[in-house]
Amino acid sequence: MGPRKIDPEHILDAAERVISRTGAASLSIDSVAREAGVSKSQVVYDHKTKCALLEALVERQILRDQQTTDSCVKDCYDAGSSHAELFGRLIAARKRPNERDRAVAMAVSVSLGRDELLQKIMRDWMNKELAAVSHGPKPKAARMAYFALTGFSCIERFNFHTWTDTERTEILEEIAEVYATYTA
Repeated sequence: MGPRKIDPEHILDAAERVISRTGAASLSIDSVAREAGVSKSQVVYDHKTKCALLEALVERQILRDQQTTDSCVKDCYDAGSSHAELFGRLIAARKRPNERDRAVAMAVSVSLGRDELLQKIMRDWMNKELAAVSHGPKPKAARMAYFALTGFSCIERFNFHTWTDTERTEILEEIAEVYATYTA
């Protein structure tokens, strides 16, 4: 009988639980292996280093977020939105970040300064985002609204402030107004 196959998602789920429970600084190959109930060598097989593990977490989070965004953007295109790329992102932002989202954001912030590949992943994602919102009518207005949305999202993901549902709705509507009323 060969070695037991471990689902890479199981390892990433364990890493998220470790970060959620004890913080990003305590993330290690050992802590993830314990949490996943596997040997350290099984974690190392998929993720050679802590940095590689964090990179995989970030890539998975970006993919999750992108799937949500793509669905909302498609709905906006189907509805004939004036700027589906921007308004789809605003609709996607209606979903409040959960603890997993916050944990990954904190892990990224702890590691971003010293991990060039992680910086590249984040830069590539941001460049794609900026390109998407810059295509369409009123690109300057769309970028300004996107910058406001990014600030709002960062404040929430880093758990700097928690708004009520009513406040969140109002803020997202005000960001949409930035697009509608921006003159440049």
